Amino acid sequence: MSETERRCQATALAGELRAAIAALAHEDVPEDRLAEACALAETLRGRLEGPRRSRWYDADSPPGDPNDDARRAYTDQSPIRGRLNPIAPPLVSLPPIVREDGSPALVATATLGPAYEGPPHGVHGGWVAALFDDLLGQAQQLVRRAGVTASLHVRYRAITPLDEELRLTAWIHEDRGRRLTARATCHAGETLTADAEAIFIAVDFEEIRGRMLDRKGS
Repeated sequence: MSETERRCQATALAGELRAAIAALAHEDVPEDRLAEACALAETLRGRLEGPRRSRWYDADSPPGDPNDDARRAYTDQSPIRGRLNPIAPPLVSLPPIVREDGSPALVATATLGPAYEGPPHGVHGGWVAALFDDLLGQAQQLVRRAGVTASLHVRYRAITPLDEELRLTAWIHEDRGRRLTARATCHAGETLTADAEAIFIAVDFEEIRGRMLDRKGS
């Protein structure tokens, strides 16, 4: 099996698992079928045992300036946009746009089902914040290498609806060297459901990776 075929099968499997998560969160499954599904899930889990997959930061690439292999691995594994991660909605990037003031912006879409519900018929606010954090973090590439989130402020303007396509737009508001401020909006159709502002701080990712490895070894 080629790498392309393997990725296609893994993506399809993640999609089925994502659908199963949604069904379990939404459907009142009869007892007999629930027991059967549990047995099938145990069998499936056993079939998925294997060597640990390398993480995106294990690629031969500086964590703060990832190469194509590292970017692809992150896209696969992310809990927000990971096509191979069944808990990811996922968030899907669209081509960048130019705003009215001439500044570039990143755009992404996501549709979140009942597994992500908070208020009635609405997306849990924590997931809205997570979508913002991911896209705002990615927006750093518009001006420089990535840093880490120092703060994230979200204003919830309206209920963010389930099962509707959400469109998120993010751009750089202010660049002060090590300190970067980015802003974003989330729309469902013409309705602004939330907006956000994040501050990112440039860091030494190699030093952070070393500290985390030391922590795991302690």
